[in-house]
Amino acid sequence: MKVLLIALYLFVIGFPWHAFADERLRIVGMGGTRIATRAADAGIFGNPASLVHVQNHHLAFGIATENLHWGELPKREREQLVVEAGIDVYPTTYYSHAFGKWGISIGYAATFTSSADFTVAATRAEYDRSNRRFSAQTDLNTKYALFREGRWVLCLGRAIGKTVAGARLKWVTQNVRRGTLMSTLNLAARHGLDIDTRTPEQFIPAIVEELQFGDRVRDILHENHPELERTAGGLEFDVGFQRDVQFSRLKPIQVGVLFENLLRADLVEPLPFRLGIGIGYRPLEWIVLAADVFRVTGERGMDWAIGAECHTGKWHTHFAAALRIGTGRVAGTNHFSIGLALRLGTLWTEYTLRRPFTGIPMTAANHLLALTLQW
Repeated sequence: MKVLLIALYLFVIGFPWHAFADERLRIVGMGGTRIATRAADAGIFGNPASLVHVQNHHLAFGIATENLHWGELPKREREQLVVEAGIDVYPTTYYSHAFGKWGISIGYAATFTSSADFTVAATRAEYDRSNRRFSAQTDLNTKYALFREGRWVLCLGRAIGKTVAGARLKWVTQNVRRGTLMSTLNLAARHGLDIDTRTPEQFIPAIVEELQFGDRVRDILHENHPELERTAGGLEFDVGFQRDVQFSRLKPIQVGVLFENLLRADLVEPLPFRLGIGIGYRPLEWIVLAADVFRVTGERGMDWAIGAECHTGKWHTHFAAALRIGTGRVAGTNHFSIGLALRLGTLWTEYTLRRPFTGIPMTAANHLLALTLQW
């Protein structure tokens, strides 16, 4: 079985500012670069030091999806249907504002991942001639794996001379549930004495009439067999820095450092400590280049990201467009990304796609869509 990608959208509303709608789309579209980039749409995802560059008020709401899949698995004996399904969903909301040498952002980001195997067993049916009673039983087993993570985030940025520093405090809660849900559907019907059981034209309609679903369902039994249920929460802390470095007559290069998950909170799935350095450069007004390198505890090798953004027009005009492209490596998987932004009047429309180089279906890729109204 094949399914189309179900609805996903990212809706953002903000006051007038000369930048795009959502920080997350810019980061993903530029391959994941976020350590040294400076933009007016800074929020809770990038380097908290960049918050001092936020323009006006910034309010964002969003949702993204990936790993959507639905497909049949091989059936074994006494099974009439085996299906595997899953989806990952990432809702977010945050508010950012800068005043003087300070920048602030507060928001919430969540992760919901789910996968399940549905098995429908062959239906068992019997007919009791003496009691004129027909009965049927069908078993449905659902093996599930659910993970939920919520993060309340508070970020502060401060300009100190030529250096900008930022801190991010995260309250993280996680819940993991795995197990099997066993359901049994029991149906029963009884026909009258006037029905000739030797005549299918009478017998079958009489049974079907009695088995009207919703009216004649005699019993549905549910049994939950959990294998793992755990909830944990804790504080995490990030620190970042950014600074301009001047070389000869060239335009300054932005250099950044980011330390993530310094507290190593005791969670169900602990967040790894990350140390990253990055550079950003704007050779022309219409192009931005960036590159990051991360060292992640517990992983072999280095994570990295390279990205670029090109735009046309002035952001305060009635028409502007931008193209983002990037590539990177996260947790041993190489990926590429591409994003497009378009402004017509007061409406911004943005789309970003991130997909591993390995051959996965488009429904399993990361899709983000943003709409922004400015007034």
